[in-house]
Amino acid sequence: MMAFVVGALLGVVFSVLGAGGGILAVPVLLIGFKTSVAEATGAGLAVVWVAAIAGAIGHGRAGRLDVRVALTFGLPSVLGAVGGAQLHSLVPEKVTVGLFALVLLTAVAAMFRKKPEAAPTPVATWAIVVAGVATGVLTGFLGVGGGFLIVPALTLWAALPLHRAVGTSMAVIAMSSLSGAVVHLLAGHVPLALVLPMGAGAVVGAVLGAPLSGRLPERPLKIGFAVLASGVALSMGAKALGLLQAG
Repeated sequence: MMAFVVGALLGVVFSVLGAGGGILAVPVLLIGFKTSVAEATGAGLAVVWVAAIAGAIGHGRAGRLDVRVALTFGLPSVLGAVGGAQLHSLVPEKVTVGLFALVLLTAVAAMFRKKPEAAPTPVATWAIVVAGVATGVLTGFLGVGGGFLIVPALTLWAALPLHRAVGTSMAVIAMSSLSGAVVHLLAGHVPLALVLPMGAGAVVGAVLGAPLSGRLPERPLKIGFAVLASGVALSMGAKALGLLQAG
């Protein structure tokens, strides 16, 4: 029941902001459910995948999903996620935890970046492809969806309005997280007894959250996420230091 409730909360955050689900799922699994780093990464990707599928369907029905941009960004991210997932086992656990804390703080900063005053101009397709591969590597390696990078990239580079960028990011994340989750599943890093109830909760949360996207006040949501994510980042940093000292 606890896993279901946590999954539902993650699904709502993920669907409303287009980011934050995977960023919070991995620390929750690692600290709250006492999983290993590898299991938290694999389980986090599986939970993010089901939440992204549900969120993408909801946003798509509301006309907030650009299929062409999603494929241009998402298909390259699939390849990147496979590489990132394979890279995960080659990096020491203490390094992975430390990098996750750094990425988490970067996500908080990205959410409060100053929006450009001029209208965004679309960049070349190859730049979006490269960004897709890079985001996929991050997804597979750390078990995060990468929405905090994808949404700004879609608004600035693909010139999508924010509400369409959030919906489109769901489709991109669904593609990249699936390939990464499969690699971790084959490696035995996906504890199904934990993932199934948490994933079910994430689907419910994503379905409930999709209609709220664009209706809830954006700044309070971002502040709440920033406070929660900063606290989690500090906990992850402390864990990384503990592993370093133990090593």
